[in-house]
Amino acid sequence: MTDIVEIGGLRKVYRRRGNEDVVAIENLDLAMGRPGTVHGYLGPNGSGKTTTIRCLLSLVAPTAGGVRVFGVDATREFHRVAARVGAIVENPKMFPPFSGRRNLTLLADLAGIASTEVDRVLDLVGLSDRANDSFDSYSLGMKQRLAIAGALLKNPDLLILDEPANGLDPAGIAEMRVLIGQIASEGKAVVVSSHQLSEIEQVCDDVTIISRGRLIKTGSLAYIRSFAGPDEVVVTIDQRDRAISVLSQAGMPARPRHEDNELVVTVEGEASHEVTRALADSGLYLSGLRVEQASLEQAFLNLTGGPPPPTSPTRDPMVSSGSMPTGPPVARPAPEDQS
Repeated sequence: MTDIVEIGGLRKVYRRRGNEDVVAIENLDLAMGRPGTVHGYLGPNGSGKTTTIRCLLSLVAPTAGGVRVFGVDATREFHRVAARVGAIVENPKMFPPFSGRRNLTLLADLAGIASTEVDRVLDLVGLSDRANDSFDSYSLGMKQRLAIAGALLKNPDLLILDEPANGLDPAGIAEMRVLIGQIASEGKAVVVSSHQLSEIEQVCDDVTIISRGRLIKTGSLAYIRSFAGPDEVVVTIDQRDRAISVLSQAGMPARPRHEDNELVVTVEGEASHEVTRALADSGLYLSGLRVEQASLEQAFLNLTGGPPPPTSPTRDPMVSSGSMPTGPPVARPAPEDQS
């Protein structure tokens, strides 16, 4: 399945009068956005996530390199594919005194979209019952969902969301996660820039991590998780100290956990049954066991704490290299940017 977005040799430098230039993106090669999937675009604050998206949407011009969207040079001819792309970058802009429905109707009229689409997207984002209430009466989560509804008015094939869960409470974050999954299930490609790692982990199929404007890793969620370290087995047992000694002698490092009678076993290839067997052979019987899978958050922290190991591939080796950009699709210097 072909990626909709192809970024090649992308570089963006912000020129500052009287100050040192800021390199936001440096030689970025990346492909993302397969139909029916969610791609998480992750990085620490200031890593270049929003700058990448703004280049992708032709909101800023790259210093070098470029972006293709649906095969079109987005830095020169984004207007050719604009109708197929919906996006939210930064805070949603709406008229506070107007109702949600009226705000969307105005957007539809400006874009020449049939008014029937307003009801469709209101229903999709779960705001039909509050459609006639004023925008300024909405919670932050509702405002975010209305903004997504506006981006979906033209029924785009690619939806780009920059920090859609930013500032939301846990309930709002959960609602956003469900909505993103629902949109992808309709066959749309969704790219989500976020720092809500636990939420990304639950909804994304593929993940890209950047840091300081450079690509660190990209690939399937399972591939990125592999950089978190081994899975761990959490055991509940009465004779915890003796169990730690037995497991350590069996080559399975164990350490106590804060909870009463719990210990954590690092699994280096051994399945959980090896843990139970080693304990039972020594006359120790556990009262509980669970496997904690290595998390995306831990992988993120490991990968952004420094440069990737030189022997470690940047891209998921299971991804066909033919689907990745091999060089800049565009080589177009941009005017100096004073922003």
